[in-house]
Amino acid sequence: MALFILLLRRPPLMPRLSPPIRRALGLSALVLTLLAFLHLGLTLTLESTTRRVTHSASYVLPPASTIAVASLNHRAAAADLIWVNAIQYGASRYLSRRSASEATDFAHTIIDLDPRFQPVYTWHNAARTLSTPSVTPDDIAQANVILQRGLKTFPDEWEFARAIAANHIGHTYERPPEEHLADMEEAYTYAKMASEIPEAPPEMLLLATSFQRRVVRARARVEGRDLEEHELQASPEEIAFLMKAYFAAGDPDQQNFLLRRLYELGAGRELVARIEAYQQAFERDHRRRDYLPPDVFALSDPGLYRPDDIGLTPDTSL
Repeated sequence: MALFILLLRRPPLMPRLSPPIRRALGLSALVLTLLAFLHLGLTLTLESTTRRVTHSASYVLPPASTIAVASLNHRAAAADLIWVNAIQYGASRYLSRRSASEATDFAHTIIDLDPRFQPVYTWHNAARTLSTPSVTPDDIAQANVILQRGLKTFPDEWEFARAIAANHIGHTYERPPEEHLADMEEAYTYAKMASEIPEAPPEMLLLATSFQRRVVRARARVEGRDLEEHELQASPEEIAFLMKAYFAAGDPDQQNFLLRRLYELGAGRELVARIEAYQQAFERDHRRRDYLPPDVFALSDPGLYRPDDIGLTPDTSL
């Protein structure tokens, strides 16, 4: 009995760990186990991308916060990993001409991890609008949501604003009048925003004024009334822009095209008088630098574009 008691009181062969060390080891084991499960889930989710084409089941990416923990907060590296799978998914959908609706999950996750991952914004827009010939209003809406997120991070990226406006053009689906009006108002808002960005080409002004007329027509349709004659005409800014392009064009065919375009826009009887007035203003200013060809002079003198010189005043009704 005494021998048994002595054996119980013998010190262990290995020293006991202190409580802080035991707690640290236990916490480390718990964290490693959690990371292992998260890594397994993320790997299975990403590998399932290739099965989306042949299986109808939907695979959803984990939240960006979960992926950030699983990647030990290497957010840019995690975004790169998801980007590779997103490219594969988009290519498979494009080749099979199927809707790429799940591209939005990839885009939101990548942006949540790394908002300055600039290629994802244009990729998502292309995936939602070009993968299938049957583009839906939801495709356009989701594509524009991602582009709007891009403008928050890159406010000077005029191509994002132009893409939002252009997404409302050339689709075959029908929209109720109220929804069509909302689409045209959104398109005009972002086309005008793009035209005001310094790096944007001057043609963006033409796109903005084109949507301005579309808004007027869509609003008249919602209100159930006929358009008045002045509402069918182009805005003064658009007419002035086309006139400048007309006089700067050195090719007669291009001049004829612009002239036809001016008539199509409903410039009416005042067109000839305005052209003559603009011609006189152009020639007057060109005399100061008559050694330059007209097209070069039009580009070298930004001050030449003055609507007041030809009796045009900006339209601020919209």
